[in-house]
Amino acid sequence: MGDTRKKKFYFRKRRNKYFLEPGFRGFFCTCNFREKECVKEVYNLLNEYAGKLYPDLGADQIPDGSAPATPDARSDSESEDEPDIGDLLKKEVDSMKKNSQKSLKHKRFQVVETGASNCIFIKTNLPSPEEVATAIIKDLFTTRVQKTRHVLRLLPVMATCKANLPDIMECAGRLFDKFFLKESASFAVIFNKRLNSSVSRDLVIKELAEMAVMKNADNKADLKNPTLCIVVEIIKGICLLSIVENYYKYKKYNVHELTKDESSNECEETQAKKFKSNPEEGVAQ
Repeated sequence: MGDTRKKKFYFRKRRNKYFLEPGFRGFFCTCNFREKECVKEVYNLLNEYAGKLYPDLGADQIPDGSAPATPDARSDSESEDEPDIGDLLKKEVDSMKKNSQKSLKHKRFQVVETGASNCIFIKTNLPSPEEVATAIIKDLFTTRVQKTRHVLRLLPVMATCKANLPDIMECAGRLFDKFFLKESASFAVIFNKRLNSSVSRDLVIKELAEMAVMKNADNKADLKNPTLCIVVEIIKGICLLSIVENYYKYKKYNVHELTKDESSNECEETQAKKFKSNPEEGVAQ
């Protein structure tokens, strides 16, 4: 009886967890060690702007980033009397998977585990996460109003796949048809990886750049001021892909940098240049 209770507690504890998988769309966020607070801020931000873009859709009622617990089919007393522990655990697992998949599919926004510290993924069932992210980024850039304390970057993710070259190229090919096939554009590939040593950065960048040119011979690489940036974020065994506009103009989608006053940024740059040309002026007297 005691073993049954311990195992039931384990499954209950794991029931509210979702994990990053291929085939997801959503938002990739980074934070600075305050992940729970970051999740709450991202939920508020996404619901605010999704409410403006899609007023006919109801907001998710999940303020803490966790899925609602599913009640057990049996009472505790009935479960304790169950003679076959193996059957009990199998039913728990099957019920957990079924309810997890059903719940996750119908949630507008749901945080999922990435397995990497300070890296948060919010899955969405909205067809265009880039539309929501762009609305947020543009508004923050225009108003300079800081709406988050713990969120650093907020990047839309158009597709996820397994982190190997064939899958990455297949997934990217479908995205490239939308962005690089009909109209020419300048582009750059942004590559980051965490907790992965098997994927070659140089090879992925090379293959993606060649694919972009193959889609349209007028597409050109431009590392300084590209029209579009192909963003590749690899976390353990999963690759996140996105194609975004004005990546450098919008401070690499860093929401803190976006809300800084331009005049203060220019002042800091001027002081830095002045100190570099004459270091003695930067020393306190």
